[in-house]
Amino acid sequence: MWYEDDSSAVGSLAGMRKWWEYLKAKGPDFGYYPKPAKTILIIKDNSLMQSAQKFFRNQGIKITDHGEYCLGSVMGTKSFKEQYTKNKVEGWVKNLELLSKYAQDDPQAAYSAFTKGLCSRWTHFQRIVPDVNELFEPLENAIRIN
Repeated sequence: MWYEDDSSAVGSLAGMRKWWEYLKAKGPDFGYYPKPAKTILIIKDNSLMQSAQKFFRNQGIKITDHGEYCLGSVMGTKSFKEQYTKNKVEGWVKNLELLSKYAQDDPQAAYSAFTKGLCSRWTHFQRIVPDVNELFEPLENAIRIN
């Protein structure tokens, strides 16, 4: 089973272009219509950027050498992962602050939302994005304070 929004592939630029052409040719037979605007090519080596742009010229595909959110995780350079994580942590801190306000009136519901909802977001993230645990300090502090 394959879900179109969860598709990904790895390979050389030539291999990726071949895969892309195959998806465009065969996808409609199975009800799948590739959308270039939702397609992102992440290259590992900045020196391949010009080649990637040449291989995928006029395809409407986003090409990046920094990183991107993908399949519930984030992939790319260390700096991209760190910035993405910092943004996520800031959002979770705001959610926690709001939840702590609700806890004043309904502590059991807030505790349930915290343990079943909010916590699972960042524990999942920590499992799938390596080497970012030290960036969770603002969230840990917010938990202690709130």
